[in-house]
Amino acid sequence: MSGTSGLRAPRGRSFYLSRPRWLVHKLRRALAERRARPAYRAALERGTFLFEPPAPPIEALISVVMPVHRVEERHLRAAISSVRGQSHAAWELLLLDDASPDAHVARVLAEAAHEDGRIRVFRRASTGGIAVASNQLLAEVRGSYTAFLDHDDTLHPRALELVARALAAWPDTDWLFSDEDVVDEDGRHREPRLKPGWSHHLLLAFNYVAHLRVVRTETLRRVGGHREGFDGAQDWDLALRVLAAGGRFRHLPGVLYHWRRVPGSMARAAAAKPEAHARALFALTDHLRGFPGGGEVDARVLLEPASLFRVRRAAAPGMTLAALVPPETMPRPLACETVTVDPFPPSAEAAIAAARRTSADVIAVMPPTWPRPEQLTELLALLAVPGTAVVAARQVGRRRVACSGWLRDARGRAWDPWAGLSADDPGYLNLALVPGPRQAPPPIGWLARRSDLLEAWEAAADEPGPWRLPIGFARLGREVVTTPTVSLQAANSGLPPAPPAELPALHTDWLELIGA
Repeated sequence: MSGTSGLRAPRGRSFYLSRPRWLVHKLRRALAERRARPAYRAALERGTFLFEPPAPPIEALISVVMPVHRVEERHLRAAISSVRGQSHAAWELLLLDDASPDAHVARVLAEAAHEDGRIRVFRRASTGGIAVASNQLLAEVRGSYTAFLDHDDTLHPRALELVARALAAWPDTDWLFSDEDVVDEDGRHREPRLKPGWSHHLLLAFNYVAHLRVVRTETLRRVGGHREGFDGAQDWDLALRVLAAGGRFRHLPGVLYHWRRVPGSMARAAAAKPEAHARALFALTDHLRGFPGGGEVDARVLLEPASLFRVRRAAAPGMTLAALVPPETMPRPLACETVTVDPFPPSAEAAIAAARRTSADVIAVMPPTWPRPEQLTELLALLAVPGTAVVAARQVGRRRVACSGWLRDARGRAWDPWAGLSADDPGYLNLALVPGPRQAPPPIGWLARRSDLLEAWEAAADEPGPWRLPIGFARLGREVVTTPTVSLQAANSGLPPAPPAELPALHTDWLELIGA
């Protein structure tokens, strides 16, 4: 699958230096974030960056596990205090001294256990590493859910309360993850990471389901906990194995986790990145080989400084394709079936009617100028990711994104996250570099599994209008994604009408507060 993306990256920070346009975009965004820091901190104090799940908290115990090794005393005390200060009382804190050479570690842990009976302390005779230490704590967990906290990070005072309410509202959740921010050496909050909702495609691109992560304890034990030898990528590997085992993931909006950035930890992280990336690539490749069917696997680091990856597994051979085309043109760019629709681009009703007239595996709605064979290969590979119903190309005109599909924001408005971006802009949190979740694809330039189209149409039979298919996909848990690696010439097409209230919102106006 080489040659499909056009985004093969040099190693290291030279990535941005080799792309001056990208560097300009990143610098502009960094300056905007810097200017917005005072407003962000004020909003954080007011509780703006919290989501209130519509349910009382579960009564089940939540276990917080924290392996401890080399850490400053003040940061360790802050981490423990952030758990003890939780508004939700049904917790236990399990601390493991992973044979730390720092004398204060044993003293601080002993003091904490003496002061609070909900704290239990364990010690290893030799250093095992993060995966081994976490698994040892997992064997001692008493709670129905396990939360993971690094030894120098902190939780928001209401973190466990909001987690408990979310688990009550969505009891089928196996893995709950929240938003996070960075705390600098002076204790100031900055760089909030406000994440999209759950997406298999995003998990294949970067590990965005950590910090804060709360996992059903039974699920953790069923998959065997962390795999040894994956330190630096152990939580990503665990997420991939939980997903492969049928685990359900859900995003809890809200900055509930504060990741501490200090010079020493950053230096260690930079030194460990090559090894961590190699382990992540192994875990990702292993995950892709577990897909039902498919061809060759290709995995590489896309953006090394941001730990962003590009992994693909070629579509299964023998897949059949039916292209929906206007009646006046009958292009046959490939050995595929063609089905005429009028008018073109087809409405949702017309696309469903055409899908019923064919038995092909995949339905394609493309512009008169079809994508190149390698671009179609890319679209089909993304469609091969389990749970994916639709994959779309972005439409670009005059080097700017004209259309990439739509989401519904917190006010009920349809919006396009990439509209207006320069074709070279990596976007917020580099999300414009990887397949982006959508609720409705552009009118043309998309592929869909025929079976998913028909099933989604029936799943939302009670919803009229053009948003029936997006609502059906949401109810079935199928993904609609747009890829930045395939760009087609922009077409003149209008914005769909505002979606009904039942369409799930995947965006919050919080982004406006930080200038993103």
